[in-house]
Amino acid sequence: MPQLYVFEIAGTAIFAITGVLVITRRGLDMFGAMVLGVVTALGGGTVRDLIIRVPVFWTNDFNYVWAGLAGALAAFWIRALFRSTYRALLYLDGLGAALFAVAAAQKVLALQMSGPIAVAMGILTGIGGGLIRDVLAGRPTLLMTREIYATPILAGCALFVLLRSYAPGFDLAGPLSAAVIFGIRAFAIHHGLEIPSWLTIQEEDKN
Repeated sequence: MPQLYVFEIAGTAIFAITGVLVITRRGLDMFGAMVLGVVTALGGGTVRDLIIRVPVFWTNDFNYVWAGLAGALAAFWIRALFRSTYRALLYLDGLGAALFAVAAAQKVLALQMSGPIAVAMGILTGIGGGLIRDVLAGRPTLLMTREIYATPILAGCALFVLLRSYAPGFDLAGPLSAAVIFGIRAFAIHHGLEIPSWLTIQEEDKN
């Protein structure tokens, strides 16, 4: 089984889990959990494929939908293990984003598109599911906070493109790049690091 295919399947299940965990406090039923989990898991990749004008990935391989359903159902039944800590959700989100982003960059490169496009689509796919999840949950998206969120994905996807360009025979380009994304994100979460305030737009004083 191709390495990056495993990344995509695992990322699908993980994003589905996060999609359910953020909404469990709102009286979500099992069917609703399945729908929300799958939408969260498949949303980013669907937007990516529509942009690059290729068949939407899950229409050609229903295993992605099954992975999303499995992740959503698992989260629904074991949600008590996770929902007590917001940090666990952040770690899961970081792992899912890492797996999805690298797989997306590889897909774009395989279509003979340029490196910058691969990086852009990797970022879009990595954050897309999280954005959809947060909108459905009715809460501020991580992208709109000072969380170090998209920057690790940019670094990891850029590394992946460089490795594919200058060391095409390096078989660990995918795992290494995903590890960089998750490593930076996990380090930021663990140490409570945020984007410096001077790099963010400050709310205007209305008085």
